[in-house]
This record gives sequence, C-alpha cells and structure tokens, in this order.
Amino acid sequence: MSELPDTAMATGNDEGEPGQPDTRPLERDERRLLKELKKSVDGTGEPALEDSPEVASAVADDSPLPGTGGGANPDGLDPEFTDR
Repeated sequence: MSELPDTAMATGNDEGEPGQPDTRPLERDERRLLKELKKSVDGTGEPALEDSPEVASAVADDSPLPGTGGGANPDGLDPEFTDR
C-alpha cells in the first residue's frame, strides 16, 4: 500500500496521447445520448448558425460575419480611429 493519496491521476484517465480519439464502440446509452445531442432544439433538424461555412470562413479570416454590417455598438462605445 502506497503512502501517496489516491488521486484522479491514478485512475488511468490520463492514458493515451493527447488528441487521439477513443476508438472503442459506443455503448447503447452513449449512442442514444449522441443521437439526442445531434437534434436541433427547435426540431427543424437544421444545423446551427455557428456550424455554417460562412461562420467558419469568418473565423478563419478573423473577419466579421457576412451580413452583420458592423453597425454601431448598442452600448454607445463605438471606437474612433484617428491619425493622432
């Protein structure tokens, strides 16, 4: 018996290389949960706006979303750019 306390690191949850997916097949309850998570909240089955190619492109380019216009901030704290 070790004098060291049993910690989460001793459970084996840290096994494997980072970024490597678990290749074991999902259990029945895990498959059911995954199916529920893939459903849209409103029941339309449409992907979320965040999953659209336009959003992915804007994120990759670090640019605003198309169609947002970049209008005024609702808090009235619009940036002012000058040559000073």
